[in-house]
Amino acid sequence: MCVEGVPGIAANFLLIYVTIQNKNMRGPTNYLLALTAFFEILHQSGHFLFLVVAVSGINLIDYSTALIFQLHSIFGVTAAQTSMASTAADRLLSVLIPLKYNKINIRLYLSIHTLLAISSGIWMSINAINLSNKYPTLPVTGHIGDLCVYEMNIMFQFIMLLCAITSILYIFVWIAYRFLSKANNVTQSDSQSRLLKSLIFIVSIVIGGYVMCSISHLVINQFFNLNDIQQWLVGVFGSILLNIGASSETPTLYIFSIYREAIKKQLKQLFCKKTQNNVISVVPGLVNRGTQLANRNGRIVTNNSLCNISNPKI
Repeated sequence: MCVEGVPGIAANFLLIYVTIQNKNMRGPTNYLLALTAFFEILHQSGHFLFLVVAVSGINLIDYSTALIFQLHSIFGVTAAQTSMASTAADRLLSVLIPLKYNKINIRLYLSIHTLLAISSGIWMSINAINLSNKYPTLPVTGHIGDLCVYEMNIMFQFIMLLCAITSILYIFVWIAYRFLSKANNVTQSDSQSRLLKSLIFIVSIVIGGYVMCSISHLVINQFFNLNDIQQWLVGVFGSILLNIGASSETPTLYIFSIYREAIKKQLKQLFCKKTQNNVISVVPGLVNRGTQLANRNGRIVTNNSLCNISNPKI
């Protein structure tokens, strides 16, 4: 899980950085995508506790102890799904009522979306705290899925609900683009094609990872007679799919949207700036050495004797 968690955190950081640096990406949808990326960083950072516990050989720790280090992950995973549903709703509004959408009070509008995401994360965190107070010494491995037991199974149910809402909203977005677009046929066809590809990948990878994880916890463990180790392995497999989905938002946007050019631009600026700094620190030394020449006994030499070139007599 840490294998895909680290690049996932880096990819989400990149999305946030690109959104901040690019003035053309200050719209509501861009903000909501960056907000989702921020919550995903909180979610995926919780996997490091499981890595520490596994490497240390402790194997099991108390539920209350694990929650101290993973409460932010519970908050993040819930808020991320709420933010993703808000993003889908935002895209639908931009298509159905474009004139009113462009005149909307953006601060109030984004504040409502942010408050909804934060509220859902706080609500789920309170549920986790209540379970911790009820079973403080319950042994867990430090894996986030281990915290979602007993009453905390509600988190998977809530995620399934949000994923269903998000999928339905994206379907409506596609229908709206299909039948309500006022652009010319060529532009409309290209826009629809790129949007359809983006929606397919977002729904199948990002949302699909969460759905498969929830199914593995809610369905497989309920209808199959598995022992504790088998149930844990099923949960880990589902979590791997979930983290692949959580890490896929930035690559999906890079492949199928205008984010590609923005990401390329920022990466180019970062790496080119580093290269230029290295060149500036070396070239002056070469220039100075090349200009400090002396004519000695009919030969041209540098101050460090790097060159020894004959000076022809005239």
